[in-house]
Amino acid sequence: MFAVHQVAWLLAQAQNDIPDEMGYVWVAYGLVVVLISAYAVFTIRRGRAVGKQLPPEERRWS
Repeated sequence: MFAVHQVAWLLAQAQNDIPDEMGYVWVAYGLVVVLISAYAVFTIRRGRAVGKQLPPEERRWS
């Protein structure tokens, strides 16, 4: 949690005309984007690994 507070504080200091609470909003959006991207990469890699284990005649997409 310390890192989130630190990033939010840095964002708030970089943009003094935006209230401090906006830093938390931007950090939350960034965190959501990173987590969804990581989950997508994990899912695609896992799907490819599982797909390679199937015999060619059982692959529906080929």
